Amino acid sequence: MYQAQYWVELQNLKAHVFYLELYQIRSENIERGISIVLAIASAGSIGGWAIWKEYAFVWGLLIMLSQVVSVVYKFLPFKARIKPLSAAGIELSVLADDAEKGWFDVAQGELTEREINEKRFAIRRKKSAVMKSAFAGMVVPEHAGLMSKAELQMRRYFQSHYPELTNE
Repeated sequence: MYQAQYWVELQNLKAHVFYLELYQIRSENIERGISIVLAIASAGSIGGWAIWKEYAFVWGLLIMLSQVVSVVYKFLPFKARIKPLSAAGIELSVLADDAEKGWFDVAQGELTEREINEKRFAIRRKKSAVMKSAFAGMVVPEHAGLMSKAELQMRRYFQSHYPELTNE
């Protein structure tokens, strides 16, 4: 029973590592996309205004909208999460490697149920400490599509590294 719980904990941790990685990539892509759109809108509007003066109102409106988006963009939460996502992802990846290394002793039956349970809760405590340290006061929302992708990556990882085990 405790072996199975440790295995599930290990899988959850690995899925969480993949989720943070995918969420970071998504956040960086959103940030990059907004930055590109703002740059094109600002530069294009000014250039368009200079060339087509009869549409000055349209160009002025585009410039104003890009400025509003630029100000609002600074307060969007995904941008503030990028650095903590990277730090937490790295730390959780190291923790997952340590937990996977510990799986050998668990799987070999070399530990008592109490020792396995203690190792499992030590992993949870470390994971919580990493998340609290990286995201003090922030919440990482769960994106269903990214979570499904992370779980798929986790299953593929364990199927390739532990083909003898079921990964349900």
